Amino acid sequence: MERVWLLDHLALTLRETDFADPALAGQPGVRERGVRLEVRPVTVTAEGSLYSSPALALAPPVCRVDLLESAPGAADRVHWHPVMHDGEPGERVFDEDLSADPEGWLAARLRDLPSLVAGAPEADRGPLLADADAVAALAGEVAAQVAASLASLRGPWPVVTHDERGMAPVPA
Repeated sequence: MERVWLLDHLALTLRETDFADPALAGQPGVRERGVRLEVRPVTVTAEGSLYSSPALALAPPVCRVDLLESAPGAADRVHWHPVMHDGEPGERVFDEDLSADPEGWLAARLRDLPSLVAGAPEADRGPLLADADAVAALAGEVAAQVAASLASLRGPWPVVTHDERGMAPVPA
């Protein structure tokens, strides 16, 4: 499942994810399952008549929060990537507060958007911050959806097949 909150200059995307690193295939504990929240710049292009719908494009994320675990309820791989480069994550940052209360940490960061996107390129950061009040207003809703998604994923894990990238489909 993917959920998108689309604002004027950014989108928050929430995806349930299940993957295994192909480089570690066959080793125990390589599967990670959970929820991924990304902050993505949005580009709106209005062409055509007054009545035409604008084209909306999501850019690669500028930061990502990965609420992942190696077994149902383990919460042992919870981290975030404050820096992303063309969709590729920078180093994983493990934060004790994020691990202890993922929904609370996320809601607090969404209410303080400058702290969440501080690692974004300056050219992206300015426009993103124009949506700071709107993101803050959505913080509770986004955190509640994260909690609901995590709860649904924490049941017994299904047997899945991971593709060549290591991704598995997440059942609806």
